[in-house]
Amino acid sequence: MRIPIILTLLAAIATPAAAQRSPLMMPTRDVTITYRLVGGQDGHPANMEMSWMAARHTQRMEMPGTGWSVADHATNTGFIVMDEARRVMDMPASVLRRQLGAPQDAVFTREGTETVAGYSCTVWRYQDGANEGRVCLTSDGVMLRSMITVRGTAGGVEAVQVTYATQDPARFLPPAGYQRIPAPPPRERPAR
Repeated sequence: MRIPIILTLLAAIATPAAAQRSPLMMPTRDVTITYRLVGGQDGHPANMEMSWMAARHTQRMEMPGTGWSVADHATNTGFIVMDEARRVMDMPASVLRRQLGAPQDAVFTREGTETVAGYSCTVWRYQDGANEGRVCLTSDGVMLRSMITVRGTAGGVEAVQVTYATQDPARFLPPAGYQRIPAPPPRERPAR
């Protein structure tokens, strides 16, 4: 009787890395990360900043020349701010799902550790349908690098500065006086 139980325990321990629990994808404390954009279609590096209010699972992302957005992962809601047009658009669900750097329902395989921006992180390879990528995450859930390949094009972000500090909740609210517009409807896929 004990042999099947022992074999079951050994099989569970020897389960391949892909079956490990998925990594912690959200910071456990407030942080601001400055990233360098790498790859993509034009290959010209640029910077972006991401701030987290950890207790609220809320993320603010600032993109050069585009504006900024807030994703509330506790309520699965968010908005995109276009300062020049003085508009706030509800964030489409498809955009909200991609805010974490890797889909939470992807299959993850632990590959090792690296140091990025002076912090140690664990490298996770993931597969999500036809897309694959790698993320490097600290033990407290800070993404230091995210690289993805979609239809043969690789791109991503790599941290150049990490600052742990309490976030001002006002930075995570839509600006007063801006016109609120709904998210565009999802695009329909053409019939084949």
